Amino acid sequence: MLVKIPFIDYNKLVMKNTTTENDMSRFDHSLYCLPEAELRRKVTNRVVTYYNESPSTVKNDGVRSLVIKKIDRIGNSKSDGRRYIQGEVQDLDDGGKTKFRTLHVAGITKVKSRLATAIKLAKSVY
Repeated sequence: MLVKIPFIDYNKLVMKNTTTENDMSRFDHSLYCLPEAELRRKVTNRVVTYYNESPSTVKNDGVRSLVIKKIDRIGNSKSDGRRYIQGEVQDLDDGGKTKFRTLHVAGITKVKSRLATAIKLAKSVY
């Protein structure tokens, strides 16, 4: 079941990053409108490619590989209406450290399959 969010202004969903060009062609529209339970199922315990809104201190290009371990909250920003998730992520670009992060759903451009996630995690250990 697809839920329509009437107040979405797709122009505001473009992530602004001076080090990357995250445009609407990279934005995964299918994730943005998923119900909470389906979004949790799709991204939890999976490697996601995430474009930082601000320049990254870990990677120059701002493109991050993260494993979303646990989602504590899914909501919409009061200031601009963008959908976000908050929770525990494993940062594969920063030595696999586990951190609490808020990620804009519009910044998630790719979700790897369970098999691809297992392979990526195995490679990151060695």
